[in-house]
Amino acid sequence: MLVPMFLMFAAVSETNVPPVPGLCMAPVPVDHDMPGCYQTGTVELDGAPPNIFWQIYEFSTLEAAQSEAARHRWASVAEAHAKVWLYVIGDQFENVMGGVKRAGIGPLAVPPGTGTAHFSEAIFPPGMRTRVHSHPGPEAFYVVAGEQCMETPSDKRMIPAGGTYVVESGPHIQAAPKGRRNLVLILAPKGVSAVVPGGEWKPTGFCDQ
Repeated sequence: MLVPMFLMFAAVSETNVPPVPGLCMAPVPVDHDMPGCYQTGTVELDGAPPNIFWQIYEFSTLEAAQSEAARHRWASVAEAHAKVWLYVIGDQFENVMGGVKRAGIGPLAVPPGTGTAHFSEAIFPPGMRTRVHSHPGPEAFYVVAGEQCMETPSDKRMIPAGGTYVVESGPHIQAAPKGRRNLVLILAPKGVSAVVPGGEWKPTGFCDQ
């Protein structure tokens, strides 16, 4: 029986863990079920307050989501995981009309200066995990399906479908022992890469089980 390559790497040294396809920065491939993390949009947060909330709504049609997005200063629409999503950046009580609210995540600290909101979708087959990495601002997740494992130097957590998680800063890994799909927001200073590979911290193997 053949073992998927990412499972073969799960128990070896960190330097041999393969990179996640797309690295959350490449565009979504034609095959929307391709494993990896791919960027679905960006929003420049000109004039944003120091702390914001990420509101996630599911809409029945792309047209309805786009119409509602036009009412908000900082908003993005994505088609991901066979659904239509409206992301609204604002305060905790942002007035969103239509759609079904799936999550409100925050407060999230906007990096000094002009920040950029990077939105991504990710599909991890069973056993896949990231290398150790960090970001220049907070990273937030909403788990659409499956279960996501998170490990940071100070936390180990399994997040079920419908759950959320925020990494404020510092090195971390994420994994999917049984597979998962999620939505991702990374805040970064304008013009700065949203993903910073590497770090001295070593994960314990909690997410490799």
